[in-house]
Amino acid sequence: MTGLASGLIRILILGLCLCLGVSNSASGGETLWREDAQRFRVGLKLFPACLGALESLAEYSTPDGRLLILVVYEGSDSAARQAASNLDAIGEIRGIPLDVRLQSAMTLDDYRGDAPGGIFVASVGIPPARLKGWSVRHRALVFSPFSGAVEDGAVAGLYVADRILPYVNRAQARRAKVRFRSFFLEVARSYEDE
Repeated sequence: MTGLASGLIRILILGLCLCLGVSNSASGGETLWREDAQRFRVGLKLFPACLGALESLAEYSTPDGRLLILVVYEGSDSAARQAASNLDAIGEIRGIPLDVRLQSAMTLDDYRGDAPGGIFVASVGIPPARLKGWSVRHRALVFSPFSGAVEDGAVAGLYVADRILPYVNRAQARRAKVRFRSFFLEVARSYEDE
């Protein structure tokens, strides 16, 4: 791994840890779903790094040269709207402008539009068959920040222990034909479901 890539990864991890610490201290009055809310916020910061670590990112662009990001939700769309707003504010990844759109889980099941470069899951409890199906059908990075989602079939998410790391389901990534740069895989936690 190059010194630059190693340094960037360390900065990313430090930033994520700091964000988690700030949200912990500022959110003392949250309800039972505090862990999910924290994972959601950290996931919004890690998802762009995961997209940026895709090999041949430009190949995921739509015909008009944009990277389509679908923010998927089930039930209420309030968290999805927040996610879309945060991701839209990023503007671009590796020089490719973002096109961020909301999509309900039900409509994503039958989606036939432009191929997404990434799918950010903004709801807890999406069934494993959907996570797996979306990544394979769209050959896209399906990212869910919620506990157990990577084991259930999301291509990537969060690994939380003494530090926060990207978490990659390598077998699902292979099935979906999603390939990450080697430096990213060196720092990410891997899950093999085969």
